[in-house]
Amino acid sequence: MLCEECGKNQATVSITVTAGGEMRTRRLCPECMKKMESSLANGDIQSFLTSVLSVLSSAKKPREESLCCSNCGLPYAEFERTGRVGCAQCYRDFSEQLKPLLQRIHGRTQHAGRHPSTFVPDPKDSLALKISELRQKMDEAVATENFEDAAKYRDELRMLTDGKEAAKE
Repeated sequence: MLCEECGKNQATVSITVTAGGEMRTRRLCPECMKKMESSLANGDIQSFLTSVLSVLSSAKKPREESLCCSNCGLPYAEFERTGRVGCAQCYRDFSEQLKPLLQRIHGRTQHAGRHPSTFVPDPKDSLALKISELRQKMDEAVATENFEDAAKYRDELRMLTDGKEAAKE
């Protein structure tokens, strides 16, 4: 079988992507696989997303074919082709399709990067973020059977949620 990326070389690598309960397999030659790995290692997420989205595009639902951003008019098909959104509203309009993708790539669906130096976070938001992070750490500790750390995170969660409830009263 020929590589689905270049169409020239023999495909020896299979990548399987599960989306919406459907499994899609993409077959690549070693050269195209190396390109994909190097683009990811070099931080070129756009190329990686384009490759992954090309697998998913064959499993595209009819609703997604006509899905467009309500602000800039970018069709979802164009995002799949380029890996780029047109505006901030695209994230809201395509949220159903983007959440699983962002979760797989970044490990989370909420931005946790840097903020401007003048940014003052809302204390309520930072508490909710801390609780969410602790829950995620606790779940990971349980999954890796590191129950001592899981208990530590559970206790921290209890302290934070008890303090949150006391502040409401």
